[in-house]
Amino acid sequence: STGFGVAEYWLDVGNAPGVGDIYGGNQGTGTSRTVVGIPTDGRMIYVRLWSRIGGSWLYRDYTYTAAR
Repeated sequence: STGFGVAEYWLDVGNAPGVGDIYGGNQGTGTSRTVVGIPTDGRMIYVRLWSRIGGSWLYRDYTYTAAR
């Protein structure tokens, strides 16, 4: 779900929580993004999705295991 009242999104994909060293960027109101350069060595990948709602930025963290 896109969330209620979201004005824009920011996406960080990285090797640690909140770090966008694989990808980091403003998504505007877009709800999908293809990220290239994700490692294929089985490490943990951390995704932080920021949402701007009513002038405040809130985030939710996700973790994934990279393919081998």
